[in-house]
Amino acid sequence: MSRLLFLTWMFPFVELFLMASGYARYLITHKRRMGTSGATEAIIQITTIGNYDSVNGIIAGVKAYDLPFPYQFWVVVEPGVENLYYGADEVIVVPQEFTTLAHYKARAQEYSRRVRAHRGLARRDVKVIMIDDDSLPTRQYFIDVFGADYDIVEGVVSPRRGYGRFLTHLDDVRTISCLTDCAFFQGFGHPLWVHGEGLTFRGSAEATVSWDYPVSASEDLTVGHNAVERGLSFGFVYSIVQITSPWSWSDFKKQRRRWTWGNISALKDGLLTPTATAMIVTRWLVGIGIVAIEIIALIALPFGLWSPPAADMQILLVSFFLWLSEFTLASWISSRDVDATLLDRLRNTLVGTLLAPITSAITTYVTLLNIVQGDPGGFEVIAKTKTPATVGAGK
Repeated sequence: MSRLLFLTWMFPFVELFLMASGYARYLITHKRRMGTSGATEAIIQITTIGNYDSVNGIIAGVKAYDLPFPYQFWVVVEPGVENLYYGADEVIVVPQEFTTLAHYKARAQEYSRRVRAHRGLARRDVKVIMIDDDSLPTRQYFIDVFGADYDIVEGVVSPRRGYGRFLTHLDDVRTISCLTDCAFFQGFGHPLWVHGEGLTFRGSAEATVSWDYPVSASEDLTVGHNAVERGLSFGFVYSIVQITSPWSWSDFKKQRRRWTWGNISALKDGLLTPTATAMIVTRWLVGIGIVAIEIIALIALPFGLWSPPAADMQILLVSFFLWLSEFTLASWISSRDVDATLLDRLRNTLVGTLLAPITSAITTYVTLLNIVQGDPGGFEVIAKTKTPATVGAGK
């Protein structure tokens, strides 16, 4: 048991290797891959079912960037959603009678893809940048993904919007995952995880892979892996997509349950290749198991239930501080809110670092709880703003 605890705590060295390798790859390929896409225009799209406050705020934020390339801002909605999206160039309404293999959000994405194809926008020089209705990429993110010479590309998600709440610190794990797993696997051409926030396609790539899969959730994971299997190139940039963490504990669990079972459904329904399935299942099991054993070790050590040799202890201390440094880095990145002072950043970074054991334990607990609770069915949505949306806000 002692040896298992020791070996488990070596995993931060593996994550350091992934992080360093991913960044080294980015530096080596930067001149050849960045700013060389040949893109001439972009479609920036939000797929939503209302959420006027949130969406109008995002549209205004993007407009204020004064982006150095031509773009159209599309909002894609279901029938019956009133058009109160101020500043959008197009509001695309998915017809009630439209049928496809996909359901919910993926169905709407597929409809908008067909609209683009009909209008001659399924071209290599068109970039399609997908934004969730509670996320706002930075200006540099738009510039980087527009210029990145990949068929599909995405970057780092960060709970930067309103950072400092306890639930935002739970999302530090997502930032760490981007800096380790995504930077390495996507950077070297084959994704592990894929997130919809900021996911960017060439118009020709979206036409090749489509959104037409029998999914209710995790459409981003399904599309990302199937794109690679069709020979499309997948890349990663280090710019930030600023996400909004859930506003309540119940929404946090609901969101994670949807993600968990979306992934499980994609795996068990055979929507991914055996290679992709093996990669995801292995990483998932390793991740859950390692965090659980790491927490046990952290509890056992101070109570004298685990007494590693002195030589091992020195290595363990290095590994422990490497692990904490991941949360320090993630917290420092996320604390860079536009209104944050240096004192705010230092305080939030310190809190995020000290919360590392709690953050890791809760994230693992919620994942296991979601598995036990079973498939929620359908597509559960959560609140996008702290207070109920006011119709017409942002006019």
